[in-house]
Amino acid sequence: MGKKLTTQKYENYWKLTVEYSNINGSRFNNTLEAIVDFIDETAEELEKEYNPIFYKQLTSIIYDLYPKADKGSTRKSINQMVKLGFINPKLKGYHPLTKNFLKSETTKERELIFSEILYKNANFQSSVTRDNSSIKQINFFLKTLMYHPKQRLGKEEIIALMSTDISQYKHGRLSFSELETQVKIMKIKKFRDRKYNQINYFFKFLKYIPGISVARDQSYVQYTEDASVILAENIDVRRDPTMFRIMRENIKQESKKIYGDVVCYFTKRPQKNLVVSHIVRSSDALRNLDVETAYDYRNALLLEPNTDAYYDKFDISFLKNGSPVFGNEVPNSFVEEKKELKLDSIILTGREGYLERHLKKFREKNEI
Repeated sequence: MGKKLTTQKYENYWKLTVEYSNINGSRFNNTLEAIVDFIDETAEELEKEYNPIFYKQLTSIIYDLYPKADKGSTRKSINQMVKLGFINPKLKGYHPLTKNFLKSETTKERELIFSEILYKNANFQSSVTRDNSSIKQINFFLKTLMYHPKQRLGKEEIIALMSTDISQYKHGRLSFSELETQVKIMKIKKFRDRKYNQINYFFKFLKYIPGISVARDQSYVQYTEDASVILAENIDVRRDPTMFRIMRENIKQESKKIYGDVVCYFTKRPQKNLVVSHIVRSSDALRNLDVETAYDYRNALLLEPNTDAYYDKFDISFLKNGSPVFGNEVPNSFVEEKKELKLDSIILTGREGYLERHLKKFREKNEI
């Protein structure tokens, strides 16, 4: 593969320098909000060719907000927002969820939005002046974890990953043998001793990714699953398991916010093994390259398994008012049990287009 292991500049990889690591803290959020306000106010000028004067102006604004011993720390506080994915390099806008993050009403909501931004948009090599956003370290890390024989990475393996030039690996991950080689090289280079803070920051932010468990002593990271809510479709490597997990966490938080618990949206009852049931099948969305639909939590309903089985096969659907309609193959006993139930209007809001597409397929199958 042409990897030049003897000449790699390890100091440049996964350069996660951070000024504020508490994403729920006022300094983190106030700094981010000030950057967003600056971008909004100068959007027309920023869309033109990048001019360093804007970076200097922004640095002065943030410095006045939180004075430092020198402006180097101020620039670090700005650049960390680029590295974490909130702000685009060259100040060319910001991630679509950045304002949602700033408006979050709860810590859990804020952390969940952060996990999606971090996963989809973070690049530790980017900065205000440097655009390296085509390389996604978090994606590389999670794909390596997914393919690991134990789906678990020890600290030495994680340190090895953080010192890897991922652009050299075209398949988007390290194989187990490649990872073992990197571990040996990093022990020789003593990367861990020199990059202690960067390693700690990485662990701190990684814990926000759904389905990922970070050991309290930071000795390992592994995949975990919440057995109380499952996904209706099997996840394979052609899909994005992390985005599915984020989708699942979003709909769980929606249910808790509306009903105070994770419940079936049809029966309104909590129970084990509720299914995140896609309205428009994710396989159909991905086939059409519609990534937003595939991972939008509003393109799903929390359903108890029996209802999901019929819903997935277009044997039941829901009208605009939330009332169910039943197909030709649904037993009378199920119809009698469920015919008085309906989806609440608050659940319908934001799902109208998806539900209409499902209802159309239901009518086609049942010749209605």
